[in-house]
Amino acid sequence: MIGRSISVLACAAVCCVVVACDERAEAGESARLDVRRVLGEPGRAPGQLMYPRGIASADGQLWVVDKAARVQRIDPETGRGIRLFSTPKFDNGKPTGITLAPMPGDDARLGLYVADTHEHRVIVYDVESGSDEPALEFGSVGIEDGQFTYPTDIAVLTDKAGRVERIYVSEYGGHDRISAFSPEFEFLFDIGAFGVAHEGDNTEHRVVFDRPQSIAVDSVARELIVTDACNHRVGRFTLDGEHIAWIGGGTSDLLRYPYGLELIGNRQALIVEFGGNRVTRLDLDSGEVLEVIGEPGREPGQLASPWGVAAIGDELFVLDSGNNRIQVVKLSGVPLAGGAR
Repeated sequence: MIGRSISVLACAAVCCVVVACDERAEAGESARLDVRRVLGEPGRAPGQLMYPRGIASADGQLWVVDKAARVQRIDPETGRGIRLFSTPKFDNGKPTGITLAPMPGDDARLGLYVADTHEHRVIVYDVESGSDEPALEFGSVGIEDGQFTYPTDIAVLTDKAGRVERIYVSEYGGHDRISAFSPEFEFLFDIGAFGVAHEGDNTEHRVVFDRPQSIAVDSVARELIVTDACNHRVGRFTLDGEHIAWIGGGTSDLLRYPYGLELIGNRQALIVEFGGNRVTRLDLDSGEVLEVIGEPGREPGQLASPWGVAAIGDELFVLDSGNNRIQVVKLSGVPLAGGAR
């Protein structure tokens, strides 16, 4: 009930936000995406999308999960569906986040981590095995250590040899936090608690979240980056959970329901704003906005409730969820490091 109430309030707030974003777009504060090509269309066939809510890339592969609980690998050039399967259970709801990273263990095989949101767990597929059944899973419903309410995303820290060193999982639903696990899925510690930013940041919890939607590890700077969606901000943390800085939030009009996150070169991050219908490029160290692209609409270059973004080579794949498609763009002069999750 808590999760449902929060979701309803968030949806109502987003509806109000979109109107304001229309005004900002008209004022020329952002521009349409410079689209190279559009992938996908509404439907259930391979290569088609049913309100996609998670996207990830690694080793030149592009994977998407949609609201119909379908996980599929898509050709990044043509949009053709290469592989398609459904999560084992989805009667209670569908996944909202996926990550490509090495499988736990010594062989460093590529794994697909799925935040199985409404089943209160994380499931991991061995991509190289070709099996449509999860190879691993962890988590259960609850608010104790190692349990989840509604998990949203996964970030994987690897060592210099490419082996999994630590796994982070974000969740919402009244027990909003980020939990850290060992490669054996043993609970290590958690970060934060549910709260409205201006009311809770100075409490004994030190950090509050209201739907931490996406997380990513900057392995070079040794930081964990978080989009705190309903507090309209991005957080920087040490890998052990110490807070470093917030970008946006409060009375700032910088970000509007930041959902998607992709780390790129030069300590920059791309933030997809679900409520802003745009992509914002941030300097993580200074908090400066470097570029804003996207505006509300249905035409190519416009966005409707986008959920995520992934990078392959010099191209960005923007998950245009409300339009059931992926728009492929290039940001000039930006060194990309796709798959830095």
